[in-house]
Amino acid sequence: MIRMVAADMDGTSLGTDENISKTNIETIKKVINTGTEFIFASGRPVYGINLKIADAGLTDKIRYFIAYNGGIVYDTANKEYLYTKIMDFEIIRKIYNIIQQNNLDLCFCLHEDEFIYVTQDNEITALEAESNHQTKVLIDNIEDLSEKKFMKILLVGEHEKLKHAADIFRQSEVKADIKTMFSLDMLLEILPVDSDKSVALKWLSNYLNIPLSSVLAIGDAENDMEMLKTAGYSAAMQNAYKHVKEIADYITEKNNDENGLTESLEKFLDL
Repeated sequence: MIRMVAADMDGTSLGTDENISKTNIETIKKVINTGTEFIFASGRPVYGINLKIADAGLTDKIRYFIAYNGGIVYDTANKEYLYTKIMDFEIIRKIYNIIQQNNLDLCFCLHEDEFIYVTQDNEITALEAESNHQTKVLIDNIEDLSEKKFMKILLVGEHEKLKHAADIFRQSEVKADIKTMFSLDMLLEILPVDSDKSVALKWLSNYLNIPLSSVLAIGDAENDMEMLKTAGYSAAMQNAYKHVKEIADYITEKNNDENGLTESLEKFLDL
């Protein structure tokens, strides 16, 4: 019996217009009305997720969510962080320096509440800031941010350049301290080695006394893979990466613009 659903946002719950469709909203409400816990598990910051939930009229329905690809478990009712996994700033500094030393043409981004700190001001970073309703702040000196707390690094750029960067990191002094994964082709996520959506899901599952065997996870990208492996049930969207589909129990016939989320929920739950 499924007692909790953990659904990714981008490419899964959201359409390409970055909104949750009316159909998906109504299905999420049906899930919650059955007594099943419904959470979002996203790479987005807390600030951005809260706004998406509010836009969908689900603020009083969804109690918990996972942000920053597992960096935070947030309680919407009490407006508090229940779990946090902060990235060591020394690792952030090293990755920043590797990018500079190798002249990698990528934008280095750090999220903090309503701000996004970036090394480049371009169309993609503008979309990232707009999508999460954040204010862009250009990084002049990485040391200016040393007292702040960040859960992940986001690199923005062309897919092949990001793949090249990931290869460099895997051969660098930080290789044992980080894990890299794509959330979109032009977005490479860098997390602490012991942090991802699955780690946060395990924590929340224990906190709510819901066994992982009773959890359904739904996603589409590399940053969802560990979560899909960890949950008792898993579904991948039709638009998912091929290697994500290979590990899922079910692959939707519809994509994220065709309410594939609703399809996956109706497949596993009696709605």
